[in-house]
Amino acid sequence: MKSKFEAYVEKIVSQTDCTNDEKDDLFEELMVHLELSREELMSQGMSENEAELKAMELFGIEEDIGGQIQQSIYPFRKELILTLSIGCILYTISLYLLSLFHDGNAYIGWLLVSMVVSTTFFLIALNQIPLLNRRRWLNTLFIIHIFTSLFGYSIVSALEHPAQLAIAIANWVIILLSLVLVYQTTIYESKSQKVLGKESKRLHQLNFILGMVTIGFFLFFIGAGLMLFGGFHPSMILTSLPLCVWICLYYGQMKFIQKHKRMAYFLAFVSIVINLSILLVVFYR
Repeated sequence: MKSKFEAYVEKIVSQTDCTNDEKDDLFEELMVHLELSREELMSQGMSENEAELKAMELFGIEEDIGGQIQQSIYPFRKELILTLSIGCILYTISLYLLSLFHDGNAYIGWLLVSMVVSTTFFLIALNQIPLLNRRRWLNTLFIIHIFTSLFGYSIVSALEHPAQLAIAIANWVIILLSLVLVYQTTIYESKSQKVLGKESKRLHQLNFILGMVTIGFFLFFIGAGLMLFGGFHPSMILTSLPLCVWICLYYGQMKFIQKHKRMAYFLAFVSIVINLSILLVVFYR
């Protein structure tokens, strides 16, 4: 049966996004601190049970302590996610209302997805959903959010309103902030797993740049397609192929960098060639 200290410390550690080794070290460190505090309180005349309860009371609430440790691991991530969520909620509502009342188009599905993801980010930033404050869950939500914002840009492109430019800029800022958060979260994951040498860091930086270029091309072709077809056309889905290829190659590089560096570099080379080919085709045409 777990002691009061063990249950208390496990709840704190569960609030953090660390590797298993880091969680074990944190658990031991917190246990030692609480045990020393208990001994000090017992020396003042308290019983063991009273000293344990007082030590935990003095240390603080589990959620608050876990949140503070999480903030120290990811400086400013809470603030960035909070900014992203609030900005995206305002952007989504503004774009939906403009599209509805000005052009008569109601993108209810997009509205629901965007609002659900944005609200989830808001709750995560306030530490209301600790389970989702993990690298894999967060990066999955960020990617969904990026694709949702890309679809939002297609709505902005078809919007004929004086506020179109301002909303388009807001859309770009939201996408850029999402990419920065993906980069920050991924970089820390590699550091915590002790695989972030010069090679993997360079690959992250390279793919971040390639991702920006790929997304730029995607938005360009979406905008051109909307102008050409006068609205969404199924053939426009093909423009997302380079983006999907980049995501797959990026994932493959991070998987191979630990044991097969040559394969990781080969995939990076393929990713560069694909982006350069797209660039050359666009300029040639």
